[in-house]
Amino acid sequence: MAPLDGIAMPSPSSPLLPDERLAAGAARLATRYTGRFAPETVLGLIADSYARLAEHARIRTHLVVLAERLTAERLDALAHTQGLADGPTRVLFVCSQNAGRSQTAAALLAHRAGRTSDRPSPRPAWTWPTPTPSR
Repeated sequence: MAPLDGIAMPSPSSPLLPDERLAAGAARLATRYTGRFAPETVLGLIADSYARLAEHARIRTHLVVLAERLTAERLDALAHTQGLADGPTRVLFVCSQNAGRSQTAAALLAHRAGRTSDRPSPRPAWTWPTPTPSR
């Protein structure tokens, strides 16, 4: 393990990481979540996030950045569920096939909540994108 900012992280050649550039992202996230999550938790989530994104990716140019962002969102959500994070209540609206229902529901909640300080933070999501028709 190579220390980075006082946090022990695996070396870039670690077999756990499918892309050596993920080590830097894991180190940044481990630093950001110090005291809330162990570096091993961060490392496992970033490797899993990368694998999930890579499984269906047609273009792999930005997978490392996207995996780091997805991992940060997953860690934020985990921190909220475990009561380790401050901030507004987070609400996730999920619809199948990206039909626009989750985006509509999130927009309606944001509108109805107004501009209060305890306004919930809505997030749209989908289970699987709708296939695009062939032209």
